[in-house]
Amino acid sequence: MALSNSILAYADCSEFLERALDAERGARIPFLAETEARYWRMRCNQFRTLHREQNRQIHEIGTKMHGVSEYDELTMTIKQSSDGYFWVYAQKRTIRAGDIEEIPIEEAPLQITQDEIRMLEDHSDDDQTPA
Repeated sequence: MALSNSILAYADCSEFLERALDAERGARIPFLAETEARYWRMRCNQFRTLHREQNRQIHEIGTKMHGVSEYDELTMTIKQSSDGYFWVYAQKRTIRAGDIEEIPIEEAPLQITQDEIRMLEDHSDDDQTPA
């Protein structure tokens, strides 16, 4: 299915993605058929592509928004629920603050030994004897 190259054709996608950004974790929308859900996700991704291009034209090179979309922080996935609906999720990519830690200065870099290197090398010809 061909998609429009006019950003104005995606007002519904814009509204959905805007609500996903405003929500704490994102947003979702249900569809009865998987093909409908896939088409919706494809339309939302096309909107993001056109939004990036629009920002490339509006914002100067070197600025934060040049060639990017604020909707890029969302991941689009499809999940089927037990009642048969296909949900398109626009989820924020986040990392919990407690999952990130600085690397201590005293931590030694990982070292690999000669024996470990030898185990990784291909030795398939080492055991062959001529016939």
